[in-house]
Amino acid sequence: MIPKKPQEIIKQTSEDLDLPQQLVDAIITHYYKEIRKNLSSLEHIRLNLPGLGHFLIRGNVVNKLTSKYNIQMEKYSTDTFVNYHNKKNAENRLEKLTHAKQKIDEFRKLRKEFKDGRKTKGSLEEPEADNGGN
Repeated sequence: MIPKKPQEIIKQTSEDLDLPQQLVDAIITHYYKEIRKNLSSLEHIRLNLPGLGHFLIRGNVVNKLTSKYNIQMEKYSTDTFVNYHNKKNAENRLEKLTHAKQKIDEFRKLRKEFKDGRKTKGSLEEPEADNGGN
């Protein structure tokens, strides 16, 4: 796939669909704005975007960021408005990361239960009971 500039894509799409360029630009801008918002908000641990793929929050990255924000929380003092503002931002981000960590843990637990249940219930390797002969 050859990379193209957004204006070229907008122009080509508007010509193909016979729509005004401003409308196509507004739709594309809104769509990608929503994607960026959903990716950065940490509300969902998994996003499926048609044509772009699956995006998944990694647990190890969440753990590293959580420890980073915990360290920052200890450093901030509330002596000035700027420090207070920075501490509040760090608290909000830490809360979102904690919530995302809980969702990741729940997802992993459900996936493990599913895999364990599948192994024990429908295993093809289990020998059948012998009916005693003929």
